[in-house]
Amino acid sequence: MIVSYSCMSFDLKLFGGDLVINNGDFAVVEDSDKLVQDVLKLVSTQLGSNPFFPAYGSPISQALIGTSDVIFAQDVAINQLQASIERLKDLQQDQIKNNQIVTAQEQISVIKDVSVKQARDDPRYYYVNLTVINKAFQSVPISFAVVTS
Repeated sequence: MIVSYSCMSFDLKLFGGDLVINNGDFAVVEDSDKLVQDVLKLVSTQLGSNPFFPAYGSPISQALIGTSDVIFAQDVAINQLQASIERLKDLQQDQIKNNQIVTAQEQISVIKDVSVKQARDDPRYYYVNLTVINKAFQSVPISFAVVTS
């Protein structure tokens, strides 16, 4: 596979943090699958942890630590997640301005719904469900868990 990063509209496929290989070649994700992976990478990256892109990432896990008020923590986490996704939208626009191809299926148009709920059986776990609408007018559901300790 020849990869041109100057105009790419795909990403290498990850599974459990590892690169996926199909038939001896790196697997890629595109379109709405890339959108899902972009959001998952964003929320799994601690805000400020990348010295080259300090505004990239999400403080969602920090929002859920250290408070006994679960409702307050969930509300803060929702707000932090929404702000992080807005920064991802800005990054997508920057990519387009720099002549990088970003398909309508991988571009976030709006955040439709976000919920953060503490697990009933283990208070260290929070389940996050969000739905975004991409610029191709498709509803893209994204779910993940956050562990606080």
